[in-house]
Amino acid sequence: MKKAHGRAAVVISAALFWLILWECVSLSVGSELIFPGPVRTLAALIGLLGTSEFYTSVGWTMLRVFGGVFLSVGLGIVFGILSGFYEPVRTILAPAVSTVRSLPVVSVIILLNLWLKSGVVPLAVTFFVCFPITWTNVTEGILSTDPLLVEMADLYRVPAGRRLRDLYFPALRPYLNASLMNAVGMGWKSTVTAEVLAAARPSAGMNLYYAKLYLNTPELFAWTVALILCSMIVEKILRLIIGKERPAI
Repeated sequence: MKKAHGRAAVVISAALFWLILWECVSLSVGSELIFPGPVRTLAALIGLLGTSEFYTSVGWTMLRVFGGVFLSVGLGIVFGILSGFYEPVRTILAPAVSTVRSLPVVSVIILLNLWLKSGVVPLAVTFFVCFPITWTNVTEGILSTDPLLVEMADLYRVPAGRRLRDLYFPALRPYLNASLMNAVGMGWKSTVTAEVLAAARPSAGMNLYYAKLYLNTPELFAWTVALILCSMIVEKILRLIIGKERPAI
């Protein structure tokens, strides 16, 4: 109990430190147009929470994030397992995955914007950004399975289903957890960026752009805070689901 109270005190102290620093920077700048303080940002956020547009925009953004992440993770697992078991599949896919991983996100957004509807572009961009993460992790997980255990399974002719469940899945689990956490984190960033550049509506990204366009900096900060909080909540829920709590950095 004392440890939990101590942990909470540390978290609250850290939050207060950064809020005070934020307020000091705002006061030193002396202009809400350039750098609004936490109180003005909170007021703008409360104003957003009272509008239906906020929930519609955030809902569509989350739909695009989850759609792109789940599609990339699902296909990444399938092709990652095939690549881990079959070298020809790995040889064919490796150059394509490396190319997609090396492409600047802006280039991917611009190219996809030529071929797809603006509302679909963020989902597709998230898929292209997150697929290499999952594919690489799953492939490495299969390849890192203890070869002695694989040899023993071959010797005793263990069925494929049981081998996958009892041998490969335990080796894959840490890689799957890591790829899912990374994919969700990258998914938020790439989706919001694509929403802005592709002019996807309705979306949180476009509301960020409009706030900047109309020089409504407090609302810009409020949307940023809202997206950060949404990302943190989703990440926390995901950690609880997969049963993996990473230490705070």
